[in-house]
Amino acid sequence: MTTVYDVPADLLIRKVAEVLKSRQEIKPPAWAAFAKTGVHKEMPPEDPDWWYVRSAAVLRRVYVDGPLGVQRMRSFYGGKKDRGSKPNAFRKGSGSILRKALQQLEACKFIVHDKTGRRIAPEGQSFMDSMAKDTLVNPPAPIPKKVQPTKAEPKKPETGKAEKKTSAKKGEAKKPEKSDAPKADHKKPEAKDVKKSEKKE
Repeated sequence: MTTVYDVPADLLIRKVAEVLKSRQEIKPPAWAAFAKTGVHKEMPPEDPDWWYVRSAAVLRRVYVDGPLGVQRMRSFYGGKKDRGSKPNAFRKGSGSILRKALQQLEACKFIVHDKTGRRIAPEGQSFMDSMAKDTLVNPPAPIPKKVQPTKAEPKKPETGKAEKKTSAKKGEAKKPEKSDAPKADHKKPEAKDVKKSEKKE
């Protein structure tokens, strides 16, 4: 018999999320469009259907690790918080998101809430096992990779500025340093001096 343990978690969660979209009990709250999933996050999720994916992940987590509570679930969905110049520190995920998702799954009768915490219900267990079998037969389509935008080429300097720079460099090259200047040769005798010397002879 196929169970949740026989299927990769990412494929199963995506398959269950597709089915949860059709359930009336599973609906994202009004604040889900702009809420972060924890204090360690900088931005809200980019996926518009992230609520169904999180609900599916929570249902699988209760199946595997139940019974458990919200506080223990928060540690599963936490992460490192960027604290600037200080070292990163672990922070738990949002408890409100997990609590609302668990309550909606309870309304679907997939989860039972008792003194020990929240555990998978028989109906939820049969649902997850059937979804695991369906995932092996018909796996979901792969997620398309994001195409990274090409880097813009650096702007070329303007022609006027370039000419000024080159002219300045040429002027610098023409001016030799004093130490490198060639020594002056002895003056050659002029024509007048040569004639005077001939007369004397």
